[in-house]
Amino acid sequence: MGLFFLFVVGLIAAGAIQSLFPVGGKDDSSIRMQLLVQAGAQLLMFFVPALLFAFLFQGSPKNYFMANLQGKFWGLSFVAIVILLLLVPVNDWITYWNENWKLGSLDDLSRGLSNQSKQIMEQLLSLSSFGDVVLQLLVIALVPAICEELFFRGALQQIFQCWVGNRHLAVIITALIFSVAHGDIYGLVPRFVLGLLLGYFFVLSGSILVNICAHFFNNAVVVLLYLFYHKGVLTASPSEPLQMTWSVVVMCTLAAVALFVVYFIQKGSKQPSKS
Repeated sequence: MGLFFLFVVGLIAAGAIQSLFPVGGKDDSSIRMQLLVQAGAQLLMFFVPALLFAFLFQGSPKNYFMANLQGKFWGLSFVAIVILLLLVPVNDWITYWNENWKLGSLDDLSRGLSNQSKQIMEQLLSLSSFGDVVLQLLVIALVPAICEELFFRGALQQIFQCWVGNRHLAVIITALIFSVAHGDIYGLVPRFVLGLLLGYFFVLSGSILVNICAHFFNNAVVVLLYLFYHKGVLTASPSEPLQMTWSVVVMCTLAAVALFVVYFIQKGSKQPSKS
C-alpha cells in the first residue's frame, strides 16, 4: 500500500506539472518543452515513489533494487541486449497481429487513442539535430528505463513476489500491469512480452542494472531508427512491419531462447527471496 500511495501522490504531481506547462505546438521549442515535461512526469510517477518506498520501507534502495555493478552485470546486460535484438522478428509479427485486433463498438475510440499516442511519439522524435537527439535519448530511452525498471521490476514485482510467494506469478502480474499502464491496447501483447523478459532478467540476474541497460537499448533503438528515417538513411517508417520470413523468425527466436536458457537460467545468479 505504501508504494500505491506514493504513486498516487506522484501521479497528482505529474498532472500538476503537465497542467502548469501545457504544450500543444509543433514548433521545435514546443517539442523540446514537451520532452522535458514528459521526463518530469516519469520521474514523479515512477522514480520518486520507487526510491521513497525503498528508503522508507526497505532501508537501503541500493540493496533493495540490487543495484550492484559487480559480478556478472556487464556480461548479462550484453546478453540481454542480444536477446532483445534476436526477438525483433517475432516481436514484429506479434505487434502486427495485435495492431489488427477488432474491438467491436470500442474499436474506433480505442484506435483513435492509439493513433493519437503514436502521433505524439512521432512528433517527439521528429527533431534530428545532435542536441535534440541527445535530449530524445535521455527522455525517451534513459529516463523511462531507469524510472520504469525501478518502479515495476525493482519495487512492484518484489512486492507481488512477497504477497503471492511465487516469482513466476509475480513476473506475470507485473508484466501485465506494466503493459496496461502504457494505455495502448493495440500494443498490449508486445509490451506484455517485453515485461515478461524484463521480469525474468531481474529475477535471474539479481541486478536491476541489467534491466535498465536492456530497457534503455530497447528504447534507444527506436530513437535512432527515427533519426535515420528523418535523415533519409531509411526509406520505410520505423512503424511499418519488417515482414521477415517465418524461417528467419523461427531461427532468431530459437537463438534468443538458447541464450536465455544458457546465460540466465543456467548461469544467472538467482535473486534472493524478499521477506
